[in-house]
Amino acid sequence: MVVAVVIQLPTGSYKSPAEAAEFYLDKLEKGGAKKTRPYQVDLTSYTSLTQSSKVVHVLSHSEYPASSFAFAEHSNNQMLVADNTFVALMNKLKTLRAFEIRLPKMEVRGTRFEYQDFIINLGIVNQSQTTKGLILEVAYVPMDETRDGYCLIQEFLQSFLNMTKPMVQKAITEQLSNWLRSLKDKKDVEYTPSISLLQYLDIFLNMRKQPNE
Repeated sequence: MVVAVVIQLPTGSYKSPAEAAEFYLDKLEKGGAKKTRPYQVDLTSYTSLTQSSKVVHVLSHSEYPASSFAFAEHSNNQMLVADNTFVALMNKLKTLRAFEIRLPKMEVRGTRFEYQDFIINLGIVNQSQTTKGLILEVAYVPMDETRDGYCLIQEFLQSFLNMTKPMVQKAITEQLSNWLRSLKDKKDVEYTPSISLLQYLDIFLNMRKQPNE
């Protein structure tokens, strides 16, 4: 069982997201985290030629190399998980086209770390050739009680970023907030990789609206 928190890191006090990334990377290594491999997440958005308001977002994550994650807007947060040939299928369907100009591909490129029971992914977000910001993903594995996993991640973020508890809670996405509310209501809800990718999607869509960094 994996529980993960994905947040957009603040970069305003640095000259660029690249400089901020260097600061956080150095902080992780000095704290004892070990680099394991490169990390990446990609987002490609498609729109229907017959239903112009219908957008399908397809994401991939290096932590799940055999899978693609597809999300259709207005689908009540339901995500389709398919094998990694799904993107090729989407590109071949004549009824769909990629938003190459209006919604260019977004990608995260960075480094994966391991620190005790934590997996930390830190990367810079680019849209085409434009830098949009910095993303941090912290996962805790394994965990029988998922809420305890989230609490441990929250403590890690507070110590790593020197953030207060309210600041950490403000940084989490609506998707994770919905999952936490379900736990609080004692609903039988399991954490899945789809929840991680929905957190990424929330951040990507918000970054598209923000000025370039």
